[in-house]
Amino acid sequence: MTGPQFQRGTSSIRNTDIATTGDGPRARLTTSSWSPFRFKAARNQRTEVVAPPLIEKCKDFCLKVESGRYLDARQNVRCEVKSISQTLSVGLLEHIYTVILDASAAEAFSDGVQDTTCGIPPDVYSILQRITSLQTKLDGTDDEDEQRALEEDVTGQILWVSWWGILLEVKQRLAEVLNYIRSGGNSMAPEVRNHFRQGLDGIGEIIKKTPHVHVDDDLAHLQRTMLDARAGISKHQLWLAARDAERDKWSSIRASRDDHPTHLIKHHIHCSANPGH
Repeated sequence: MTGPQFQRGTSSIRNTDIATTGDGPRARLTTSSWSPFRFKAARNQRTEVVAPPLIEKCKDFCLKVESGRYLDARQNVRCEVKSISQTLSVGLLEHIYTVILDASAAEAFSDGVQDTTCGIPPDVYSILQRITSLQTKLDGTDDEDEQRALEEDVTGQILWVSWWGILLEVKQRLAEVLNYIRSGGNSMAPEVRNHFRQGLDGIGEIIKKTPHVHVDDDLAHLQRTMLDARAGISKHQLWLAARDAERDKWSSIRASRDDHPTHLIKHHIHCSANPGH
C-alpha cells in the first residue's frame, strides 16, 4: 500500500511503501524528485497539439482574404472576440494581442517571442487556506448579511486564482506555441509560412480594433468581486467594520443616556417640543 506525502515548498514527493512480512508491516521510504525533463516533454507535447489548429486558423483567414472575402474573415474573428468579451475572460484579449504583436516584432528582428511576465503570482496555497477559513465561517453563521459578504469573498478568491491560471496559459503557452511554429519555419513551405504570418497579424489587428460588448449586471458584479479579491479587499472585513461601528454608535448613545437623569431628559424633550414655555 502506498501513500504519497506532499511537502509544501519542495519539489519532491515522498512515497511510503508498506509491505507486510512475517514480522508485521514494514515501511520503506522512497523519494521521487520532480524532473524538469519530464515537465518539458509534457509541455512540448501540449505545444505540438495546439500549434496545428493555430496554423490552420491563420491559413483559413488568409485564404478568405485572398479570395475577396475579407469581411467574412473579419466577421468570424470579431464574433469570437465579442463572445470572449461577454465572459470574465475579457481582460485576456489585451494579453493575446500583446503576444501576437511581440510575435510580429520577433519575426521582423529574427528573435524569439519572449515569455511575458504576469506580475506577482498569487500564493495559491494561502488562497486555498483562506477559502477554507471563509467557508468555515460561512457554515457557522446565521446572519444573512454576513453570509452574503462571506460568499462574495469565497467567490472572488476562486475567480481570481482561476483567472490567473488562464492568464498564464494565454501568455506563456501562446508565446511557446508561436516560438515552436517559428522554430520550424525553415521546414515550412513558403506559402504556409506567409499564410501564418499574415493571418496572425490580421487576427491581431481585429482583436485590437473590435469593441468589447457591454456586459450585463451579473457579469459586471462578478468582475468587481474578482478584482476586489485581487486587490485584497474583503467584503467580510468591511461588513465586520461596519457592524462594529454601528455597535459603538449605539453603545455611546446608551452611555450618554445613563449619564443624564431621566427627569432631565424628559424636561429637555418637553422644552424642545414647546419652545415658548
